Amino acid sequence: MNKVDVLQIGQHSMWFDPETKFHHIIHVGVMNGVEMKTVADWTADTQRKYHPDEPPFQLVDNRSSTGFTSDARPALANHPLARTEVYAAMFGASLVVRTFINLIYRGLALATRSKSITKAFVTEADARTWLSEQQGVIRRRRAGSVA
Repeated sequence: MNKVDVLQIGQHSMWFDPETKFHHIIHVGVMNGVEMKTVADWTADTQRKYHPDEPPFQLVDNRSSTGFTSDARPALANHPLARTEVYAAMFGASLVVRTFINLIYRGLALATRSKSITKAFVTEADARTWLSEQQGVIRRRRAGSVA
């Protein structure tokens, strides 16, 4: 795996893999609003830099996540990235955290009319498979072979 644009924010780590075009995010502990905005800024910047013709594909490791502060959701909802197409595959979170993630992102989709799709998976392999499938759909659609 090739890592570029590595960023550490608090306990959280991020890097971009130009081979898979995945934005890797390791969420550790609680993520606050400033950290959430930083993740969104970094995702948007690396997307523009490395693959401007495709949406971001986030692979989020939540094995050590314990949730978000109350200012995290508004920080993401108010970010321009929230109104664009983003595919996020999260894995490793407990049932409670997965439920909370689903609530956050469903509410965000309603509030911002987001085109983003966020799915929670138990395993990293399942998350990677889904992201790769989404990349294929996007590429075929852009090539004109999928409606």
